[in-house]
Order: sequence, then C-alpha cells, then structure tokens
Amino acid sequence: MHHSTVLLIGGASGTGKSTVARAIARRHDADWLQVDDLRLALQWSDVRLLDDDATEALRFLERTEDVWQLPAERLRDAMIAVGVAMTEAVAIVVGNHVAQGDVTVIEGDGILPSIVEHPELRGSLASGKLRVVFVAPSDEDELLRNMLDRGRGVPDKSEAELRRIVEMNWLYTVWLAREAEERSIPVVTTRPWDTLADRIIETL
Repeated sequence: MHHSTVLLIGGASGTGKSTVARAIARRHDADWLQVDDLRLALQWSDVRLLDDDATEALRFLERTEDVWQLPAERLRDAMIAVGVAMTEAVAIVVGNHVAQGDVTVIEGDGILPSIVEHPELRGSLASGKLRVVFVAPSDEDELLRNMLDRGRGVPDKSEAELRRIVEMNWLYTVWLAREAEERSIPVVTTRPWDTLADRIIETL
C-alpha cells in the first residue's frame, strides 16, 4: 500500500470485497475491517443517529416486512440511504486509523464515493494517507454467480427473492461506479479474480 495508511474498498454485496481486502491486508501486514460490523452494531443496538431519517434508513432493509417484494429500484435507493446514514460513522473510524498510523484495509457496501468529500478526510486524501477504490462486476450474471458461489444468505431465499437481491445489487453497482467516476475514484473490474488484488494496488 506504499505510503498509504488506510485503503477503503467499496462495492455492492457479492463483488468479492471481503476476499480481496483480506488478501491485500495479508500482503501488506495490515489490519482488515468490515463496515458491516459497524452497521450491524448501529442497527441492532437501537442507537438513534443525529438525524431521524438516517436512523430509519439504517434499519429499513432489516426491519421492513416482505422487503424483497419491493421493486429493485426502491431497494437500491434503500442501499444508498444506508450508506448516507453510515457516512459519519465510517469517517470517524477512518480518521481514527489514519491518526493512529494503523495500516488498515476497510471494506463494505456502505462506503459511498461521496466519502471523499467529507471535511474530516480531505487532508488525509490530499496527503495520500487515505486511498479509495471501488470494485464492480462486468454484469448482473456475474453478481448472481458470485452470490451462489459464496452461498451466504442464499439458502433461506426463494429464487424470486434472490433475483431481486441480485438486481438491487447490480443497480447499486451501476450507481456506485457512476458516482465514483464523477469524483475520479478508481473503479476496478472484479474479473479475473486471481489478479484483482494486484490490479487494485497497481491502480492506486
């Protein structure tokens, strides 16, 4: 990771973020953190965020009955809203690791491209201590294959629900890539898997 302290890896669920983050962390003797841990702690501890809308957004997907019956576009918007709600918490965690000088890889689907505009992180970005990259599959079918290969959260879902989740994640991927590119943040394709870690490091 050269002179960087923290590397953020964003992308939709099923894109291989966790796998590549672990690989990069091992290679560079870095810590590895999942934004999901932070999200779950906030969701299930009934913490109230400063903004009531953000509090509701954070819990929408987990606490809405028959949520996977909703249109994929509504689910994508819910994913974006979760990322917005998480931004302050993610920025605090990132800022702390930069301040401590910890070499850390942090990954999660709750990382939004707009994190680079957070006032507390601009200095770290300018100095190169913080780097941000997003990973994206080439198409929706690749996301489906990844989810089936991973198997996590799949056995308890019907075929229709699984298709809706894949469609949501694909729409979210397209949105993330567009937002990242508008901010000149690198977007790296996930395939081929065996070179993903190398390509991320080369891009940075």
